[in-house]
Amino acid sequence: MQDAVTPRGAIGGMRNASRFYAMALGLALVVTLFAPVLGHASLALTMLTPAVAAAIMLAFVAPEGGLRAGLAGLGLTSLGLKGWPLALAGPAVIFLVGLAVLAALGLTTLAAPRIEGSAAGVALNLLAGLAAGTLFALCEEIGWRGYMLPHMRAFGVVAAMLIVGFLQGVWHLPLLLTTDLYHAAGDPRIVVPLFLTTLTLAGVFFGYLRVTSGSIWPVAGAHAAVNVAWGISMEVSQTKSTLVLEYIGGESGILMICGLLAADAVLIRKLRNATRDARA
Repeated sequence: MQDAVTPRGAIGGMRNASRFYAMALGLALVVTLFAPVLGHASLALTMLTPAVAAAIMLAFVAPEGGLRAGLAGLGLTSLGLKGWPLALAGPAVIFLVGLAVLAALGLTTLAAPRIEGSAAGVALNLLAGLAAGTLFALCEEIGWRGYMLPHMRAFGVVAAMLIVGFLQGVWHLPLLLTTDLYHAAGDPRIVVPLFLTTLTLAGVFFGYLRVTSGSIWPVAGAHAAVNVAWGISMEVSQTKSTLVLEYIGGESGILMICGLLAADAVLIRKLRNATRDARA
C-alpha cells in the first residue's frame, strides 16, 4: 500500500477497483430483488458477492499473474498472526467501554449472560462461533480489503481506507432499506447516516490490520469479533429501548462511532510514524 505508484498503475488500479465495485454492488442488488423469496438466506448470499466479484476480476477481467499471485495479492497466503491480538481485542474493548458508558448514564442495566453447560463448553462454542463468523466475514473482506483496498492505493493509505469503508456501507444499503433483516427497528433517516459513518471509520481499523499484517485473515477475524462482541453485549444489556439499541449503544450507534474515532486517531498516527521512519 505504501509503495510508489506510477500514473499508469494508479489509473489501472482505480479502474479495476471501480469494475470490482460495480460488480459487487450489482450482485447485491440482484440478491435484494429475490430477498422476498430467499428470506434470511439473502444475508449470506449478499456476503458472498464481494468474493465472487473479486474472483471474476482475477479470473477473467484483469488477471494478475496466475492463481498463486492472485491469492497472495488478496492476502490469503499468510495468517498475519501479528494482527490477531488487535483484531480480537479492539472490538471487545469498544463494546465493553460502550456498555460501561450506557450503565453509567442510566440507559441500561447489566446482567450476566445465561450460561448453560461447563465453562469449557461455553469457551468451545464461543471459539466455534468466532471461527464460523471469520469464514463468513472472509467472503466480504476478500473483496473489500483483499482486492479493492490495494487497488485504491493511489489515493493514499488513509484516504483509501475511508473510501473503501464508505463504499462497503453503501453496498449494504439495498438490503437495509428494502428488508427488515437488520436495523429494522430504527428510523432509516437516522440509521443510514450512523451506519455509513460507522462503516467508513471501521474502514481505517480493518485497513490498518490489512496493511500492517499483509494478510486478510486478521481483518476477517476482526469482522467476526465485532459480531460476536455485539451479540454478547446484547445479552448483557437489559435495555429494550430503540433509542439505545439503534442510535446510542448499537453496533452503529454514537458510542461505537466515538470508539472508532478514538481508535482511528491512534492507528493513523502509528501509520504516519511508520511511514516517516521508513522514509528516514
